[in-house]
Amino acid sequence: MRRGCLSTARSEDGLIERHRVRSTLYKSRLSTGEVASWVTIEPVADAIAVLERLSDSAARATGNDTLWPVLRRSAVTTAHLSSEVVRQLNAFRDHLNAAFGEADIPVVPSGPDGKPWRITTRQFRRTIAWHIANRPFGTVAGMIHYKHASVAAFEGYAGTSASGFRAEVEAQRRLGQLDDLLDYFDRRQGGASLSGPAGPRIERALDDAAARLGPLPAMIADRARLRVMLASVARTLHVGPLADGFFDPATALCLKRVTPPDPRHPLTTLCEPTRCPNACIAARHRPAWEKAAADARALIAAIDPPAP
Repeated sequence: MRRGCLSTARSEDGLIERHRVRSTLYKSRLSTGEVASWVTIEPVADAIAVLERLSDSAARATGNDTLWPVLRRSAVTTAHLSSEVVRQLNAFRDHLNAAFGEADIPVVPSGPDGKPWRITTRQFRRTIAWHIANRPFGTVAGMIHYKHASVAAFEGYAGTSASGFRAEVEAQRRLGQLDDLLDYFDRRQGGASLSGPAGPRIERALDDAAARLGPLPAMIADRARLRVMLASVARTLHVGPLADGFFDPATALCLKRVTPPDPRHPLTTLCEPTRCPNACIAARHRPAWEKAAADARALIAAIDPPAP
Protein backbone atom coordinates (compact mmCIF):
# COMPACT_ATOMS: atom_id res chain seq x y z
CA MET A 1 0.00 0.00 0.00
CA ARG A 2 1.36 3.40 -1.00
CA ARG A 3 0.41 6.99 -0.41
CA GLY A 4 -2.66 7.95 -2.45
CA CYS A 5 -3.90 4.35 -2.61
CA LEU A 6 -7.38 5.27 -1.31
CA SER A 7 -10.17 6.52 -3.55
CA THR A 8 -13.85 7.11 -2.84
CA ALA A 9 -16.69 6.82 -5.36
CA ARG A 10 -20.40 6.09 -5.51
CA SER A 11 -21.81 2.71 -6.48
CA GLU A 12 -23.39 2.36 -9.92
CA ASP A 13 -26.84 3.19 -8.55
CA GLY A 14 -25.42 6.24 -6.80
CA LEU A 15 -26.81 5.20 -3.42
CA ILE A 16 -23.80 3.70 -1.66
CA GLU A 17 -20.43 5.29 -1.16
CA ARG A 18 -17.61 2.88 -1.85
CA HIS A 19 -14.09 3.24 -0.46
CA ARG A 20 -11.59 1.47 -2.69
CA VAL A 21 -7.96 0.67 -1.94
CA ARG A 22 -5.39 -0.04 -4.63
CA SER A 23 -2.39 -2.07 -3.55
CA THR A 24 0.18 -4.58 -4.73
CA LEU A 25 -0.03 -8.24 -3.73
CA TYR A 26 3.14 -10.26 -3.26
CA LYS A 27 1.98 -13.40 -1.52
CA SER A 28 2.16 -16.38 -3.93
CA ARG A 29 3.10 -13.95 -6.73
CA LEU A 30 6.21 -13.16 -8.73
CA SER A 31 8.71 -10.79 -7.17
CA THR A 32 7.13 -7.91 -9.12
CA GLY A 33 3.79 -8.47 -7.39
CA GLU A 34 0.29 -8.01 -8.76
CA VAL A 35 -1.84 -4.87 -8.62
CA ALA A 36 -5.19 -5.39 -6.89
CA SER A 37 -8.19 -3.26 -5.98
CA TRP A 38 -10.11 -3.71 -2.71
CA VAL A 39 -13.47 -2.38 -1.55
CA THR A 40 -13.50 -1.52 2.13
CA ILE A 41 -15.56 0.35 4.74
CA GLU A 42 -15.34 3.89 6.13
CA PRO A 43 -13.41 3.04 9.35
CA VAL A 44 -10.68 1.48 7.21
CA ALA A 45 -10.62 4.56 4.96
CA ASP A 46 -10.22 6.71 8.08
CA ALA A 47 -7.40 4.45 9.30
CA ILE A 48 -5.57 4.82 5.98
CA ALA A 49 -5.83 8.61 6.22
CA VAL A 50 -4.32 8.49 9.71
CA LEU A 51 -1.62 6.08 8.53
CA GLU A 52 -0.63 8.45 5.72
CA ARG A 53 -0.03 11.21 8.27
CA LEU A 54 1.71 8.91 10.75
CA SER A 55 4.11 7.41 8.19
CA ASP A 56 4.90 10.61 6.30
CA SER A 57 8.20 11.59 7.91
CA ALA A 58 9.52 8.02 8.16
CA ALA A 59 8.68 7.28 4.53
CA ARG A 60 10.32 10.48 3.32
CA ALA A 61 13.41 9.75 5.38
CA THR A 62 13.90 6.48 3.51
CA GLY A 63 12.97 7.96 0.15
CA ASN A 64 9.90 5.84 -0.57
CA ASP A 65 6.13 6.27 -0.56
CA THR A 66 5.09 3.14 1.32
CA LEU A 67 2.38 3.39 3.98
CA TRP A 68 4.24 0.81 6.05
CA PRO A 69 7.70 2.17 6.88
CA VAL A 70 9.35 1.24 10.16
CA LEU A 71 8.72 4.34 12.27
CA ARG A 72 11.67 3.94 14.59
CA ARG A 73 14.90 3.48 12.72
CA SER A 74 17.93 1.63 14.11
CA ALA A 75 20.77 -0.47 12.84
CA VAL A 76 18.84 -3.73 13.29
CA THR A 77 15.65 -2.73 11.50
CA THR A 78 14.71 -2.78 7.84
CA ALA A 79 12.98 0.00 5.93
CA HIS A 80 9.65 -1.76 5.39
CA LEU A 81 7.39 -3.04 8.15
CA SER A 82 6.54 -6.32 6.36
CA SER A 83 9.89 -7.83 7.26
CA GLU A 84 10.07 -6.16 10.67
CA VAL A 85 6.55 -6.43 12.10
CA VAL A 86 6.91 -9.92 13.61
CA ARG A 87 10.08 -8.92 15.46
CA GLN A 88 8.37 -5.76 16.72
CA LEU A 89 5.29 -7.68 17.89
CA ASN A 90 7.37 -10.11 19.89
CA ALA A 91 9.48 -7.27 21.31
CA PHE A 92 6.21 -5.68 22.47
CA ARG A 93 5.22 -9.02 24.04
CA ASP A 94 8.51 -9.05 25.99
CA HIS A 95 7.93 -5.44 27.07
CA LEU A 96 4.44 -6.26 28.41
CA ASN A 97 5.71 -9.31 30.28
CA ALA A 98 8.58 -7.37 31.81
CA ALA A 99 6.51 -4.33 32.77
CA PHE A 100 3.32 -5.96 34.03
CA GLY A 101 3.98 -9.68 34.51
CA GLU A 102 5.99 -11.90 36.82
CA ALA A 103 8.59 -14.52 36.03
CA ASP A 104 6.12 -17.40 36.38
CA ILE A 105 2.96 -15.47 35.38
CA PRO A 106 3.55 -13.56 32.12
CA VAL A 107 0.92 -11.14 30.87
CA VAL A 108 0.99 -12.85 27.47
CA PRO A 109 0.55 -16.58 28.24
CA SER A 110 3.37 -18.90 27.20
CA GLY A 111 3.01 -21.55 24.52
CA PRO A 112 2.39 -25.25 25.26
CA ASP A 113 6.16 -25.82 25.41
CA GLY A 114 6.50 -23.28 28.21
CA LYS A 115 8.38 -20.82 26.03
CA PRO A 116 7.12 -17.29 25.23
CA TRP A 117 4.29 -17.40 22.71
CA ARG A 118 5.61 -16.36 19.31
CA ILE A 119 3.19 -13.89 17.74
CA THR A 120 2.82 -13.87 13.95
CA THR A 121 0.65 -11.81 11.62
CA ARG A 122 -1.19 -14.94 10.47
CA GLN A 123 -2.75 -15.25 13.93
CA PHE A 124 -4.35 -11.82 13.52
CA ARG A 125 -5.68 -12.80 10.08
CA ARG A 126 -7.34 -15.90 11.49
CA THR A 127 -8.80 -13.88 14.37
CA ILE A 128 -10.30 -11.40 11.89
CA ALA A 129 -11.77 -14.30 9.89
CA TRP A 130 -13.37 -15.66 13.08
CA HIS A 131 -14.95 -12.32 13.97
CA ILE A 132 -16.30 -11.81 10.44
CA ALA A 133 -17.80 -15.30 10.42
CA ASN A 134 -19.23 -15.44 13.95
CA ARG A 135 -21.95 -13.42 15.59
CA PRO A 136 -21.50 -12.24 19.17
CA PHE A 137 -24.40 -9.75 18.75
CA GLY A 138 -22.14 -6.74 19.26
CA THR A 139 -21.84 -3.53 17.25
CA VAL A 140 -19.58 -5.02 14.60
CA ALA A 141 -21.76 -8.12 14.41
CA GLY A 142 -24.76 -5.88 13.75
CA MET A 143 -22.93 -4.22 10.86
CA ILE A 144 -22.04 -7.61 9.46
CA HIS A 145 -25.57 -8.95 9.94
CA TYR A 146 -27.07 -6.06 7.99
CA LYS A 147 -24.45 -6.29 5.25
CA HIS A 148 -22.75 -2.94 5.86
CA ALA A 149 -19.32 -4.42 6.53
CA SER A 150 -19.40 -7.91 5.03
CA VAL A 151 -20.57 -6.84 1.56
CA ALA A 152 -17.73 -4.37 1.27
CA ALA A 153 -15.14 -6.80 2.58
CA PHE A 154 -16.34 -9.71 0.49
CA GLU A 155 -16.70 -7.53 -2.61
CA GLY A 156 -13.02 -6.72 -2.25
CA TYR A 157 -11.76 -10.18 -1.38
CA ALA A 158 -13.85 -11.87 -4.06
CA GLY A 159 -12.49 -9.54 -6.75
CA THR A 160 -8.92 -9.56 -7.93
CA SER A 161 -7.47 -11.17 -4.81
CA ALA A 162 -6.50 -14.82 -4.61
CA SER A 163 -5.29 -14.46 -1.02
CA GLY A 164 -7.49 -17.29 0.28
CA PHE A 165 -8.93 -15.05 3.02
CA ARG A 166 -12.50 -15.61 1.87
CA ALA A 167 -11.99 -19.36 2.18
CA GLU A 168 -10.74 -18.83 5.75
CA VAL A 169 -13.84 -16.78 6.57
CA GLU A 170 -16.11 -19.48 5.14
CA ALA A 171 -14.29 -22.18 7.11
CA GLN A 172 -14.71 -20.19 10.33
CA ARG A 173 -18.36 -19.54 9.50
CA ARG A 174 -19.03 -23.28 9.16
CA LEU A 175 -17.33 -23.96 12.47
CA GLY A 176 -19.39 -21.18 14.04
CA GLN A 177 -22.60 -22.70 12.69
CA LEU A 178 -21.74 -26.03 14.34
CA ASP A 179 -20.89 -24.36 17.63
CA ASP A 180 -24.19 -22.47 17.55
CA LEU A 181 -26.15 -25.65 16.90
CA LEU A 182 -24.32 -27.51 19.68
CA ASP A 183 -25.44 -24.70 21.98
CA TYR A 184 -29.01 -25.36 20.76
CA PHE A 185 -28.50 -29.06 21.51
CA ASP A 186 -27.18 -28.49 25.03
CA ARG A 187 -30.01 -26.12 25.91
CA ARG A 188 -32.54 -28.57 24.52
CA GLN A 189 -31.07 -31.36 26.67
CA GLY A 190 -31.47 -29.02 29.62
CA GLY A 191 -35.21 -28.76 28.95
CA ALA A 192 -35.39 -25.65 26.79
CA SER A 193 -38.12 -25.41 24.21
CA LEU A 194 -38.08 -23.62 20.86
CA SER A 195 -40.75 -21.49 19.27
CA GLY A 196 -41.32 -19.94 15.89
CA PRO A 197 -42.52 -21.80 12.80
CA ALA A 198 -39.32 -23.89 12.57
CA GLY A 199 -39.21 -24.65 16.31
CA PRO A 200 -40.91 -28.07 16.24
CA ARG A 201 -38.80 -29.21 13.28
CA ILE A 202 -35.51 -28.29 14.98
CA GLU A 203 -36.63 -29.81 18.27
CA ARG A 204 -37.28 -33.12 16.49
CA ALA A 205 -33.83 -33.00 14.84
CA LEU A 206 -32.12 -32.35 18.17
CA ASP A 207 -34.14 -34.97 20.03
CA ASP A 208 -33.43 -37.53 17.31
CA ALA A 209 -29.67 -36.84 17.57
CA ALA A 210 -29.84 -37.27 21.35
CA ALA A 211 -31.70 -40.59 21.01
CA ARG A 212 -29.18 -41.91 18.48
CA LEU A 213 -26.24 -40.79 20.62
CA GLY A 214 -27.47 -42.63 23.70
CA PRO A 215 -27.71 -41.69 27.37
CA LEU A 216 -25.07 -40.01 29.48
CA PRO A 217 -22.10 -40.26 29.88
CA ALA A 218 -21.65 -41.41 26.27
CA MET A 219 -23.35 -38.20 25.10
CA ILE A 220 -20.65 -36.09 26.71
CA ALA A 221 -17.77 -38.27 25.56
CA ASP A 222 -18.89 -38.51 21.93
CA ARG A 223 -18.94 -34.80 21.05
CA ALA A 224 -17.17 -35.38 17.73
CA ARG A 225 -19.85 -37.86 16.65
CA LEU A 226 -22.54 -35.36 17.61
CA ARG A 227 -20.94 -32.71 15.39
CA VAL A 228 -21.08 -35.13 12.46
CA MET A 229 -24.72 -35.98 13.15
CA LEU A 230 -25.75 -32.31 13.28
CA ALA A 231 -23.56 -31.05 10.45
CA SER A 232 -26.30 -31.07 7.81
CA VAL A 233 -28.66 -29.04 10.02
CA ALA A 234 -25.85 -26.69 11.06
CA ARG A 235 -25.08 -25.77 7.45
CA THR A 236 -28.54 -24.21 7.17
CA LEU A 237 -28.27 -22.11 10.36
CA HIS A 238 -28.08 -18.33 10.04
CA VAL A 239 -28.15 -16.44 13.34
CA GLY A 240 -30.36 -13.36 13.65
CA PRO A 241 -31.37 -10.85 16.35
CA LEU A 242 -35.08 -11.77 16.44
CA ALA A 243 -34.87 -15.36 15.23
CA ASP A 244 -32.40 -17.83 13.80
CA GLY A 245 -33.05 -19.11 10.32
CA PHE A 246 -32.64 -22.77 9.36
CA PHE A 247 -32.52 -21.87 5.70
CA ASP A 248 -34.47 -23.79 3.10
CA PRO A 249 -34.67 -21.74 -0.13
CA ALA A 250 -37.85 -23.55 -1.20
CA THR A 251 -39.82 -22.14 1.75
CA ALA A 252 -37.93 -18.97 2.72
CA LEU A 253 -40.34 -16.01 2.67
CA CYS A 254 -37.50 -13.51 2.20
CA LEU A 255 -36.68 -15.00 -1.22
CA LYS A 256 -40.29 -14.59 -2.32
CA ARG A 257 -40.16 -10.83 -1.74
CA VAL A 258 -37.38 -10.06 -4.21
CA THR A 259 -35.19 -11.81 -6.76
CA PRO A 260 -31.92 -12.29 -4.85
CA PRO A 261 -28.52 -12.35 -6.56
CA ASP A 262 -27.61 -15.51 -4.62
CA PRO A 263 -30.60 -17.70 -3.61
CA ARG A 264 -28.30 -19.94 -1.58
CA HIS A 265 -28.38 -17.46 1.32
CA PRO A 266 -31.27 -15.81 3.19
CA LEU A 267 -32.00 -12.09 3.01
CA THR A 268 -31.89 -11.56 6.75
CA THR A 269 -33.09 -7.96 6.67
CA LEU A 270 -36.35 -9.16 5.07
CA CYS A 271 -36.94 -11.89 7.65
CA GLU A 272 -40.49 -12.37 8.96
CA PRO A 273 -39.74 -14.47 12.05
CA THR A 274 -43.36 -15.09 13.03
CA ARG A 275 -44.35 -16.35 9.58
CA CYS A 276 -41.34 -17.86 7.82
CA PRO A 277 -41.15 -21.68 8.04
CA ASN A 278 -37.38 -21.37 8.50
CA ALA A 279 -37.52 -19.14 11.60
CA CYS A 280 -36.69 -20.54 15.02
CA ILE A 281 -36.98 -18.40 18.16
CA ALA A 282 -34.98 -19.31 21.26
CA ALA A 283 -34.79 -17.87 24.78
CA ARG A 284 -31.80 -15.66 23.91
CA HIS A 285 -33.94 -13.79 21.38
CA ARG A 286 -36.37 -12.68 24.09
CA PRO A 287 -34.58 -9.41 25.07
CA ALA A 288 -34.73 -8.21 21.46
CA TRP A 289 -38.45 -9.00 21.25
CA GLU A 290 -39.12 -7.26 24.57
CA LYS A 291 -37.24 -4.18 23.40
CA ALA A 292 -39.16 -4.15 20.11
CA ALA A 293 -42.45 -4.39 22.01
CA ALA A 294 -41.43 -1.55 24.36
CA ASP A 295 -40.43 0.61 21.38
CA ALA A 296 -43.78 -0.11 19.72
CA ARG A 297 -45.69 0.85 22.87
CA ALA A 298 -43.69 4.08 23.18
CA LEU A 299 -44.38 4.93 19.54
CA ILE A 300 -48.13 4.30 19.94
CA ALA A 301 -48.19 6.47 23.05
CA ALA A 302 -46.40 9.28 21.21
CA ILE A 303 -48.80 9.11 18.24
CA ASP A 304 -51.99 8.64 20.23
CA PRO A 305 -51.44 9.86 23.80
CA PRO A 306 -54.08 8.92 26.38
CA ALA A 307 -56.84 11.41 27.02
CA PRO A 308 -56.27 13.71 30.03
